[in-house]
Amino acid sequence: MSLNNIQLSDIAFQILFEKNLVGNTGIKAGTEVSKEINISSLGENQKNILFLVNEPEHKFLPDNEMEMLSNLVIACKLSMADIALVNYHYNHYQYSQFDDHFQPKIILLFGISTAEMDLPFAIPFFQIQQFQQQFFLTVPPLAEFLENKNLKKDLWLSLQKLFLNK
Repeated sequence: MSLNNIQLSDIAFQILFEKNLVGNTGIKAGTEVSKEINISSLGENQKNILFLVNEPEHKFLPDNEMEMLSNLVIACKLSMADIALVNYHYNHYQYSQFDDHFQPKIILLFGISTAEMDLPFAIPFFQIQQFQQQFFLTVPPLAEFLENKNLKKDLWLSLQKLFLNK
């Protein structure tokens, strides 16, 4: 009998490896785990445009930021039905999961870095980046735009490139 062929009973295994790093998950080998995730969003995503915000104190956005976002969407000749608004703070998933769920063509990250989303690149604020047939735009959190006309101007120039100059 070689050491490579030792077989332990379930009880012996449990006694010997009582404090192992990997606990018994109750999932048997060969069992398929559901990959379905539940992401809370506003909008109907009719044009596959994903707006991700990071707001820890509200389900989506406070009223003044929501009003500003709605005005931006309208100025881009879109409606809330065209987009999906997700609060990343409460839906802390990676890019691939958002991509599978929403199949976005355009992703706007408000106060969220590409590294947080597990994307393989970094981009400065207001620069549009293409990756896998999608366009990405990272900008500061919406709260920073409320009283800063220069930031609003930079955002508007980027949004025009994304939505109005096609």
